[in-house]
Amino acid sequence: SRHLEVQLLCDQYGNVAALHSRDCSVQRRHQKIIEEGPVTVAPRETVKELEQAARRLAKAVGYVGAATVEYLYSMETGEYYFLELNPRLQVEHPVTEWIAEVNLPAAQVAVGMGIPLWQVPEIRRFYGMDNGGGYDIWRKTAALATPFNFDEVDSQWPKGHCVAVRITSEDPDDGFKPTGGKVKEISFKSKPNVWAYFSVK
Repeated sequence: SRHLEVQLLCDQYGNVAALHSRDCSVQRRHQKIIEEGPVTVAPRETVKELEQAARRLAKAVGYVGAATVEYLYSMETGEYYFLELNPRLQVEHPVTEWIAEVNLPAAQVAVGMGIPLWQVPEIRRFYGMDNGGGYDIWRKTAALATPFNFDEVDSQWPKGHCVAVRITSEDPDDGFKPTGGKVKEISFKSKPNVWAYFSVK
């Protein structure tokens, strides 16, 4: 089976946006090693079902903020099973940011300020309401924005695919236990749409 996720953003007015899906099946010791999005191991119709089920759950409990709904998906039978709702912005949220083109921390701040999701420029663009424009023209977009029903619109399918990989220092001769050592050089060639976090002590 596969471990699939749906990224949600919910406001205090009952609006719930499902910001695509991620596949985090490659794990070791309960730690996600590879995250990718959107999900490609299930038919698009099934992915839409996962998104709609996640939205219904968040609405039923009156959730506000960013959350991830996780499922187990059987590739053999096509059935899926609810695992949990994580009530936070997860470390792998950049995968969603790349495929949905939504700055999740900024959108979460907007939600925390009481701004309805339909006024957030990147959410409007995600649902094809207008090109959004980003946060630099917030006042203009918010002033001209008209409400829409999240239950009646479809999001735009991602234009690309994103893969995130977690690299850790471990000793293969000692059961892959975490290990320390000196880092003499880190060389990462930044390119458009390619970047990395580094945490080195």
